[in-house]
Amino acid sequence: MVARAANNLIAFGHTNGIAEDVEMFTIDAGATLANETNPGEAMDFIVRVIEEKANILAVGAEDTNGGFRIMLHGSKWTDTDLQTALQALGASVGTNGYDASGATVTAFTF
Repeated sequence: MVARAANNLIAFGHTNGIAEDVEMFTIDAGATLANETNPGEAMDFIVRVIEEKANILAVGAEDTNGGFRIMLHGSKWTDTDLQTALQALGASVGTNGYDASGATVTAFTF
């Protein structure tokens, strides 16, 4: 075990060691994305939208209902702006025609 300095406090809600400007969001795309992960399918389009204003550090597991969490670095997104952008993908996204028009996004604090 690595020794810890006496003044090294243990705190909640930080991302020390990753980066200073880390943001996290919960995305609910509305329906399962399990079969939407190939190039040209819905997740491909969702990721492209996110990467317009951020670098993706992590994508969490999907909850089988289209919900998942993302960790971003250097994000210029707000939850409201990202939600609007994802909904703008429309009701027929990608090769399978996924409906992203009702997607929601909320800020998530680790």
